[in-house]
Amino acid sequence: MTSPSPSWSLRGQTDPGWAAAVAGRPVALLSDHAQCELKAAASAMTLLKRNPDRPGFALRLAPLIREEIDHLQQVLRLLDQRGETLGRDRDNPYAAGLLRFAEGSRAKGAGHLDALLISALIEKRSHERFEQLSRCPALAELSAFYAALAESEERHGDLFVDMALEVYDADVVAGRYAELADFEGALIASLPFDYRVHSGPPS
Repeated sequence: MTSPSPSWSLRGQTDPGWAAAVAGRPVALLSDHAQCELKAAASAMTLLKRNPDRPGFALRLAPLIREEIDHLQQVLRLLDQRGETLGRDRDNPYAAGLLRFAEGSRAKGAGHLDALLISALIEKRSHERFEQLSRCPALAELSAFYAALAESEERHGDLFVDMALEVYDADVVAGRYAELADFEGALIASLPFDYRVHSGPPS
């Protein structure tokens, strides 16, 4: 009897009212979104810099980095159209919480695996959030924009999982993904609401 395929899904879905709530301050949402794209590109660059000799790694990550930068430019143009600038970055309790949870793995030599899987989970959560935003009536003018980005985030999430499976045993990847996904689902549900991509549910 074969074992069931591992689930690469999220644990817990975003509150249905989140998109309508966060749409109340679209400029704040866009500014945070731009920072997310900037950090996604920087994170992928760091992964590439730390793993220059892994076969095929650069060829897989370079197009993703280019796409993240393109998304950043798109969000910056939307801000500019509203007479706004990028603004200063704020602490991100979502990303910080994920990294704190994975701190112990670096000492055990699993930092690379966690880096890939945390990136996968962030992309998958962004995919879910952008899908909600694309269907939000209050953001109808941005519907096509968010729908296109949701598709990209879905591909990116799958890519990071695939890259992990190319390096590590499938059972190891599945087990660690389950641990990280369980934590991610609990973390984002516990965060306070804010006008940003990875905030908690509206009160």
